[in-house]
Amino acid sequence: MTPTPIQQQMYTRERRGIFRSTEGYDTIAKSDGLDPNFIKKVLHPFCVYDAPAGLTARGEKDDAAYPKAVHLFHTDTGQMVLGCSVYQATDFTGLRSAFFSHNYVIPAERAADTARDYVSLLNASFAESYDIETGMTLPELERLPVAADPSLPASPAALLASLGIDEKLFKQLLFAIMSSVATKRKVYVALDVPVESMSGNARQLLSVLYASLPYAYRSVLGFITYAMEPKSKKGIHLTFVEQGSLRPNDRNIDKDYTFDLASQRVTNVDIDFAKQPYLSFAWSNLEHPDRADSFYQFAEQMLADMDPKRHTAIASYHELAVFFQIEEGNDALYDANRSMVLRAMLEYLSPAGAIAAKERLNDLFLGRFNREFEQAKQRQVPELSIVKCFKEYNELDGANMGNNLIGYLICAIYNAAMDKGKERVESFYGLIESHPELSRSFFDTVLRGGKSKELFEPYIQHKFHAAQKAIDVVQLAHHWSSMHPQVLRDAYFMELASTQLVEKLRREVEPVAAVNEVLERIARLPSDDSRSSGADYAMFMERLSYAANVFLLSDLDLEQVRKESFLQIDFLQHPHEVKQWVARFNQQVQSQAAVMLSAYRWFSERDPDATVFDDLSLTEMDRVQQLGRSWLQKELVPAQFGRLVLAFYREADRALVEYGALLHYLNQHAPDKETVYQFMNWSEKHPLFAGSRKLIPAYATAIVSYFTKYDRDAFKKRTNRQYFAQAGTGLQAVYEKARLELSSPFMKLIRRNRKASLFSLAAVVVIGGALIGLFAAGVFDKDKLALADKSAEDAKTLGDVQTAVDKQPAVFARDVEENVDGVKKLATELVFDFGTASECTAFQAKAIIVKLDDGTERSFTDKQLQHACTTAAGSGETSSAGATSGTSDSSSSDTAADSDNSAESDKSGDSNNEDGADSAADKKSADAGNVEVKDGDNVAEAANGALNAEGSDTAPGTDSSQSAGQASGEPKYQVVVPLGEQLTLANINQVIVDGKLIPYIVK
Repeated sequence: MTPTPIQQQMYTRERRGIFRSTEGYDTIAKSDGLDPNFIKKVLHPFCVYDAPAGLTARGEKDDAAYPKAVHLFHTDTGQMVLGCSVYQATDFTGLRSAFFSHNYVIPAERAADTARDYVSLLNASFAESYDIETGMTLPELERLPVAADPSLPASPAALLASLGIDEKLFKQLLFAIMSSVATKRKVYVALDVPVESMSGNARQLLSVLYASLPYAYRSVLGFITYAMEPKSKKGIHLTFVEQGSLRPNDRNIDKDYTFDLASQRVTNVDIDFAKQPYLSFAWSNLEHPDRADSFYQFAEQMLADMDPKRHTAIASYHELAVFFQIEEGNDALYDANRSMVLRAMLEYLSPAGAIAAKERLNDLFLGRFNREFEQAKQRQVPELSIVKCFKEYNELDGANMGNNLIGYLICAIYNAAMDKGKERVESFYGLIESHPELSRSFFDTVLRGGKSKELFEPYIQHKFHAAQKAIDVVQLAHHWSSMHPQVLRDAYFMELASTQLVEKLRREVEPVAAVNEVLERIARLPSDDSRSSGADYAMFMERLSYAANVFLLSDLDLEQVRKESFLQIDFLQHPHEVKQWVARFNQQVQSQAAVMLSAYRWFSERDPDATVFDDLSLTEMDRVQQLGRSWLQKELVPAQFGRLVLAFYREADRALVEYGALLHYLNQHAPDKETVYQFMNWSEKHPLFAGSRKLIPAYATAIVSYFTKYDRDAFKKRTNRQYFAQAGTGLQAVYEKARLELSSPFMKLIRRNRKASLFSLAAVVVIGGALIGLFAAGVFDKDKLALADKSAEDAKTLGDVQTAVDKQPAVFARDVEENVDGVKKLATELVFDFGTASECTAFQAKAIIVKLDDGTERSFTDKQLQHACTTAAGSGETSSAGATSGTSDSSSSDTAADSDNSAESDKSGDSNNEDGADSAADKKSADAGNVEVKDGDNVAEAANGALNAEGSDTAPGTDSSQSAGQASGEPKYQVVVPLGEQLTLANINQVIVDGKLIPYIVK
């Protein structure tokens, strides 16, 4: 196929041109293959020449004295443009100077080959004038015209020395050019030579630089051999500029690479040559072009399938230069950094098909492996990074290290283990595990090759110990027995798996659930795999299941197991098999099994009975019952009463049930008192608690004891009546006995001596009637005033004492109109109510906190208190006495009963009476004398109505007139505290005064 020809274009100042009809600068001739737009946009910007300042200043007329500006660049479409601009002292008019440019446009498909022939590029011949009268069409060329005597330096080193470029400066310049290709930063060089010879010296230096550049750089490098000033141009990397043009601190070039050879000033090229192996390699090749070309061919082959960016990355050539020199036999470069060299080789061998295509590099890598293997055989422990490189190489497509890698790994791990390098050993095993096929081959070899004790046992022990849960042990055991069936004949492995399973079960929070999960997983593990099938595997899995079940028998802490978990133990459903199974174990395990079977029956059967304790020793029975009590604590509902009874069953002691302990247990754990009453009613129909007509005496005694110890107010609360009313005859009798035990001593006397009491009460009634008659006759008028005074004084004393004990201050809030800074505004004040003048007078409030519904608090300190502690009737004390004197005389008939009842209430610790309404009505009726006494029994009933304090809602000694006064809403004694600001009354929640909570009343 005939290659695409090279196009030409010429540009200068003429009478006319291709693109203009008047005189001026324009393209005056071109090849037909050039596109006009390409000429205008790409070529015209490079058709320029600025004469050196020194020559124009002295008026130099000799065209040959002016340096030629040879330029070369590559277009975006891959074409190469090689041209030259020369100075002309006169143009076609003979009156002014001009310049002439001649460009060759080399097509893209020929550019790469041409770039390698840098000698032709640097010695191409160009036209320096053209007569437009001969025509404006230039011929297309088959090849680039080259000067008859190409100018090449006899010695690159000598040329560099003549230009003042030493090794350091050469490396800096080469680095700058290679970096410019990748970073687009420009390189400007001012040679220390006369301007007349500047272009020739530049091309000589370019020939040395081209010889030191790999092919990829040559294919993209752009240069200009002369420019008056540094100026950035697209596609130009290296520009030779006139001396004096590289001025310090020039902001236009402050980020570029500059080399002023006259002053030896270099900018932006501070590099560590120790980390730039290619630069040293290139320097060593200056006088050895054949070696350099051999390297370039090697590099081109290594980079052929790599990312295009790698072709012009200087780091690539650092690596390749090292490979090339190691291949030459320079092992010192490998020994200096073995892992980095191997890692770099792997990158070039990783692309698909690279191992076959890069045979030289592959052989070099395998040579390094053989070298490392020999060292491992000499008991050296390799670095992890080196082992990792060989492992990764073995995974590449086309790599086949065979058993050599396995042997190398065995040596490496063995050496590390002998060297006590535990971390290194674990790291090596980690690498092996990361590749399943390698792991299988490695451990199969170890298990077959007699190194099991040294290499396998420590490893597998570490794996089992590292497992977090019991299920992880099962998975690990399955994996190894599936992948390496040899372990099924390894006693150490089998025993380790079983013991570690039990060890992990001991750490489980829910051991029963963990055992069930283990058993389910074993049942679901695949058994049809060719490597995991067979009798050996089945026996191994059965052994693990057995170990898990034995754990439940021998190690399970029953006291820590939840009932729900316990009932999930599968083998307890088969008691006969369990008993046969545990017969082979010691007495402790047999006892544990008996306890578990008993507990399972107790809580799994619908209606368990005492037979669940059959064949248990006293100790075992006690253990089962303790377990049951702990499980029932949060399940005390009627449906569980039958199971609860078994927790306190004691037939062996001839007391069928520990009744007292049972009721004590209910008192401790029942959710409420009503549950206890429900149990009592339920128990009345149970043969362990009652006979045909009455409760078992020991149980009756326990019920009475329960009420006197734990529930003294049970019979006072109306809400409990429904439970007591439901009781049968036998239980009602016990309830009556308990009620009597809880009554006052006086009532006990009446009830226990009913006949004598009736006569005594009748006498009291008769005497009382006689006294009333005497009062009506005026017999006692003379003592009336004294008696009234004494009664008033006694009432006053009693009222004050009772008020001090029972009366608590209360507080409410209200809004009032206040004058604040001369303006009337609403403000909030707190009003505190007191029962006595003394409390009112003594009240102080240094710090008041008002809590609102939204959780916020308002604090008020040192507020002015307005005490209103007297009434219109006189002093507070007088008012208090007056209120007390209004107490009905009939209340005296209740004094004895109230006093006894108060003592009983205080003893029980509960003064709350929910039957107050009924009791108060009964009391009022008795006090009014409305009881009709017809016979002895009726007299007793009347006495009960007057004297029995059970169910009374009014506390002993309560001032009835005082209660009435409070009910009217009119407080007697108040302290007002203005807050000085308005609060939303509806939002007030609590009032705290000096740290004490005061009851708040919403009005």
